[in-house]
Amino acid sequence: MAQKRPRSTLTGIAAAVAAVLVVGGFALTNAREGDDAVLSAAPSATASTTADEPQSTQGGEGDAGGVAVIARTGPDLPGAAVLDRCGTDTRAEVASYDTAALGSVVLQCGNAAQGYEHIRVRHTADWQDVLRGHTDARDWDDAMLTAVRTTVTNPQKGLPVDAGDGKVCYAAPVRFDDGSAPSPDGFVKVIVSATTERVITAYPTDESDC
Repeated sequence: MAQKRPRSTLTGIAAAVAAVLVVGGFALTNAREGDDAVLSAAPSATASTTADEPQSTQGGEGDAGGVAVIARTGPDLPGAAVLDRCGTDTRAEVASYDTAALGSVVLQCGNAAQGYEHIRVRHTADWQDVLRGHTDARDWDDAMLTAVRTTVTNPQKGLPVDAGDGKVCYAAPVRFDDGSAPSPDGFVKVIVSATTERVITAYPTDESDC
């Protein structure tokens, strides 16, 4: 399991990413999607992934990174037992991920500002749109959790990038196991706090990078 990075390393991620992008000649532009300001940059790095569902496409050396493959039938994620804890503990863990950039990252039950509850309130309809026309057998959070797992553990090259205010942005394509893609939202963005290693939000988008 990846180890949690020292705080000094985490605080240096934003500066390091910005320096690499400037040297590489990429242009950074401010963008706002839903509730988060992120930076736009050409994609670049890879990371490994783990899964409870069928494996997503793996990025290798020189590949563009992972594709979040959503099975049209599969288990109910995260499961009733996990969500039962959310009624009494906002810090309870819904899922955790080993990432190359930040080490261990957690999706907590959360609240209006971050985590599963934030995503449920703000983006349930968005994730339901992703599933519409592709499957009636999965719930919105089945799609969301599958997409988040691949996006943070096996991101596109050059991601994550600095999203400001101690946050970083990940992005990845979303596809179904029959090869079809959501329309019009064929990608997912995941915003993670680089200081607390928590997933803040995750939402579908038609943009291929951050």
